Amino acid sequence: MTSIKKTGLALALAGALAAPLAHAQETIDNGLSYGARATVEADAKLAKGLHLLVHEETRFYSRMDDIFRSYTGVGLEYKVAPFLKVGAEYEFIKRYQYDADENANLWSTRHRGNFFATGTLDVGSFRLSLKETLRLTHRPDDLNVWQSPRNALALKSRLMAKYRGWGDVVPYAAFEVRNTLNDAAYSGTYVATAEKNKDRYVNEEFLGYTHAYVNRLRGQLGVTVKFSKQHEVDFYLLADHYKDKKVDTNREGSTSWNNNGLVLKSINWYTGNMISGGISYTFSF
Repeated sequence: MTSIKKTGLALALAGALAAPLAHAQETIDNGLSYGARATVEADAKLAKGLHLLVHEETRFYSRMDDIFRSYTGVGLEYKVAPFLKVGAEYEFIKRYQYDADENANLWSTRHRGNFFATGTLDVGSFRLSLKETLRLTHRPDDLNVWQSPRNALALKSRLMAKYRGWGDVVPYAAFEVRNTLNDAAYSGTYVATAEKNKDRYVNEEFLGYTHAYVNRLRGQLGVTVKFSKQHEVDFYLLADHYKDKKVDTNREGSTSWNNNGLVLKSINWYTGNMISGGISYTFSF
């Protein structure tokens, strides 16, 4: 009986170790890249506790596959309590990135809704805040829905500490975690001996947009200089660690090669780090 138990335990351990290899997911490190950001924002007080926020932001990247983005946003923020603000925002996004099908850099657009709540706590000269943002990004362009959702959901959590003991000069530090909530999910068994692009996976199945994981970790150091009640400028440095999943499949869905459909070619992870310098100007009235 003891021998049978040991044999069963060994088989269970072997199965547990073999299971992650069934998908043969590769992690590709993109290394370190650099970026820059510039933002102009207007903050208009509409009523007590209610503000209209409008911004225009431009981002540049050293990665040649995604070199430029612009964000045009408008939203409302309301202070429901001395320690709590809630708000909603719409952003129109333009991306200038490399298109593998066209072998060129092309424009694409996104529509985004941000719904957020920010809680604050004052401790001596420090102001601590926690901001939770639920983000919905819609892609109106042509895309392969078997590789990524048309409407992507994400949850961002940002913890920030500001030091307010230097008057109009306010240094701060922040840390943010971003979770992808509805990425494409697949199951299947990887066949290492298969021909290239043929039956790399068998028994593959699309499981819907059910994969959730952490895909961004961000740290930020900055200083805000308030020149007057109307004018302030923010200088910051942003360190960004990313981990993105890339599914390679065709537009017909997950079927077999013999039925003239898809072989699930690959599910890979792309990781890397980016350092960006930024400047933001806010006009309040």
